[in-house]
Amino acid sequence: MPFTEYRFDPTMIKSLVAERAAALRANRGLSDLLSFGLSVVAERLQKDPRRYRDYGPYWPALKKVMNEAGYTLGEQSDPLIAQAYRGESAVETLIMADEFRTQYLAQTIVYTNQFMLDGESGEVWTLYDEEMELKHKNS
Repeated sequence: MPFTEYRFDPTMIKSLVAERAAALRANRGLSDLLSFGLSVVAERLQKDPRRYRDYGPYWPALKKVMNEAGYTLGEQSDPLIAQAYRGESAVETLIMADEFRTQYLAQTIVYTNQFMLDGESGEVWTLYDEEMELKHKNS
């Protein structure tokens, strides 16, 4: 299946990384955009683990980045989706996931977990991370 939907222009993402890094330095005096951004995501997930769904097809790659940064979110993944929906770097993956979340929250009902990733076939992909769902049930 070709993944044609929810894609971002790489040049736009690079610009957003630079803008957000500059804003973080100016507003908070911090220089590590990735660590700061991942801590924000972790805080959101701690409050409501099912909000992993907010990141749609970017969740598998974002989860990998978070696990590599020391967050313990489990090993369940979708390698094909993680490969297709990621940036060239961990911080680009974070920014892409955040951009997706912004659009998702503006257009979709919270907790929606079905996404059409190929506009031609109309095939629906379902985001279901059992580990995060269990975290929700246990919270």
